[in-house]
Amino acid sequence: MRSKIKASKDLSLAVAKTVAETAAKHHAEIRLLYRDKVANAKSLMGVVALSYKKGAELILVAEGKDATRATDDVKALL
Repeated sequence: MRSKIKASKDLSLAVAKTVAETAAKHHAEIRLLYRDKVANAKSLMGVVALSYKKGAELILVAEGKDATRATDDVKALL
């Protein structure tokens, strides 16, 4: 499953932590893409490294048995 997202807020450490914790609750493999960077959404440091700003266009890719639910949960945080 692949979704385009427009970031509703700047990336902060708190947002990245919440994204990583939420993604870790799912079995699906979840990746965030921003410009030329790809991050495992379950990795706090990976998400922080994206360093995007409000309004940035992100792509969320999830694969696995709970990919739809994982996508919905992570999208709600961005």
